[in-house]
Amino acid sequence: MATYTPKNILITGAAGFIASHVANRLIRNYPDYKIVVLDKLDYCSNLKNLLPSKSSPSIKFVKGDIGSADLVNYLLITESIDTIMHFAAQTHVDNSFGNSFEFTKNNIYGTHVLLEACKVTGQIRRFIHVSTDEVYGETDEDAVVGNHEASQLLPTNPYSATKAGAEMLVMAYGRSYGLPVITTRGNNVYGPNQFPEKLIPKFILLAMQGKPLPIHGDGSNVRSYLYCEDVAEAFEVILHKGEVGHVYNIGTKKERRVIDVAKDICRLFSMDPETSIKFVENRPFNDQSVKPTHVFNAAGVTGRPNVDWCESHKTETIRTNVAGTLTLADVCREHGLLMMNFATGCIFEYDAAHPEGSGIGFTEEDKPNFTGSFYSKTKAMVEELLKEYDNVCTLRVRMPISSDLNNPRNFITKISRYSKVVNIPNSMTVLDELLPISIEMAKRNLRGIWNFTNPGVVSHNEILEMYKQYIDPDFKWANFTLEEQAKVIVAPRSNNEMDGTKLKKEFPELLSIKESLIKYVFEPNKKNFAV
Repeated sequence: MATYTPKNILITGAAGFIASHVANRLIRNYPDYKIVVLDKLDYCSNLKNLLPSKSSPSIKFVKGDIGSADLVNYLLITESIDTIMHFAAQTHVDNSFGNSFEFTKNNIYGTHVLLEACKVTGQIRRFIHVSTDEVYGETDEDAVVGNHEASQLLPTNPYSATKAGAEMLVMAYGRSYGLPVITTRGNNVYGPNQFPEKLIPKFILLAMQGKPLPIHGDGSNVRSYLYCEDVAEAFEVILHKGEVGHVYNIGTKKERRVIDVAKDICRLFSMDPETSIKFVENRPFNDQSVKPTHVFNAAGVTGRPNVDWCESHKTETIRTNVAGTLTLADVCREHGLLMMNFATGCIFEYDAAHPEGSGIGFTEEDKPNFTGSFYSKTKAMVEELLKEYDNVCTLRVRMPISSDLNNPRNFITKISRYSKVVNIPNSMTVLDELLPISIEMAKRNLRGIWNFTNPGVVSHNEILEMYKQYIDPDFKWANFTLEEQAKVIVAPRSNNEMDGTKLKKEFPELLSIKESLIKYVFEPNKKNFAV
């Protein structure tokens, strides 16, 4: 199989998700290639996706629309383009049900403009058209073999229909005008820089906020998922070894139901899938299974994903928690701004040096010791990295409580809805008192790490006793042991006392946790009971 070597590559949509990984990979591995990026910077594109290649002299960015024939022709001629990798497209299925004409304009007309420019200039040696496995339509769940490259195209939604239509144009220009075309059809892709309208980043962001994960229908729909770097490697191989006129499926034999994806993410964030997953109305047509045959053995690679499913989720979580925070810290420092970083106190657990009930709390200088959840570990990692920034004020919030007893994320609201609770003293944060203090801290230009809790500790039983006294005299609850708790929760929970000396010294008026609970939470919600 002959190897193709491009010189000047036009990558459309390369400020988007998948194409940016491909562009960055090519710049990194082939510094002699010239890469021209054409992207109109739509809502799901971001130039930050190309930051790894920013310093390279081999990349050039042009803001523009593939639907502009004049611009496309100008770029092909002036940049001596010999290769096009066409990623630009509208891709979100849900959006296609509401604005299908935009999908026709971008996915079909835009592709047609590119093909016509290739025909007119006569200089293109490779045209790689990026399509989707959704053009195959629905596959029988019990099908042993998936769709092969010659399978009939039976799209079931406006998005996949426009991608199938674009494919027909590509094939026609290949046959009618001899254009050297290659088509790829890929599985679902996930990883860093993906816009959060897509399933996995959407679920991760919701889970980080403690919000429910919405699933269309019953979640039994089956999909295959590939990590972005595996897909970028596939495009690297197809660019150099793909045969003109061929179609290549980019996929994996490993499949997962949408409900299982949601459960995996719940486990990663120590959330209970039974209460954290919300089933919503299904979309007009939702393919039960899309199953292409897995990857390009014909193109010279194995088709076996390099990145493990669970490990890649951890990578994406780290990216969201760590990289996003550091990027914000960089921007703030660049503009001389103070960054208020709301962190967590669940990075500590009672130990021999800080035993439960001793009154010896973890200070701002103590090293995190709780590794029971991946979330806690990544938050501890963020803290350590932010120590390098002199413009950051990190506030460790612990079991946040507010006067809004209807908020399901409120600690009091949560435990008042449980039939059984553990009874362990913990430091906690009364938001009604402490949030105004955070504003004052910003005004005072305070920096470094602060335990952002009210002084002292309070147990679950003590809070529920207050709840019974002020809110509901008929309220009842029971306790269970840590061993019993371990059988019903997804992951270990941290319990600790945070040393509030530093914050109390700066703000002497700060109330103890029990005093603050009464003043800011229970007194405002107090109900008068008839005798």
